[in-house]
Amino acid sequence: MDTVDATLYWEDFSPGRAWSFGSYPVTAQEIMEFARRYDPMPMHVDPGLALKTPLGVFCASGIHTFAMTQKMAFDNLYARARLIAGAEVRHFRMRRPVVPGDVLSVRVEVVARQAHRRRPDAGWVDFRVTTMRADGQPVLEHDSRILFERKSPALAADLQATAAP
Repeated sequence: MDTVDATLYWEDFSPGRAWSFGSYPVTAQEIMEFARRYDPMPMHVDPGLALKTPLGVFCASGIHTFAMTQKMAFDNLYARARLIAGAEVRHFRMRRPVVPGDVLSVRVEVVARQAHRRRPDAGWVDFRVTTMRADGQPVLEHDSRILFERKSPALAADLQATAAP
């Protein structure tokens, strides 16, 4: 696994490169506060009612789990990169409920990268992101596409110009 110790540009995200990080303890209070505000389903707002739902467990919502994932990814990777914007999230899969007492971590792997067609100063990176409990079991998986700055926009522009017919 890689560590992030310098500013990362598009060129630094080669396919297969991966980072693992985070230690996010999940509390009942945070689950309820998030749910009351954004996803007030019974299994997220009331531990007693949660046991009577078809799911049968008090747990964080998928959106809350995604928010915790994004926080860890930002703090440990994206904040150190020349990120321009996110473009999409695909294949959002909730694998297991996240319950109070779980401690989450994240693995971010580069799947592919592609130069931007119209912006020589930028390029796309496709990631596979897996959020896991401390026992290594995945709780959330998704793919994302993010736009990053390139190190040498002038060189990239020259390469694009010479490659064009």
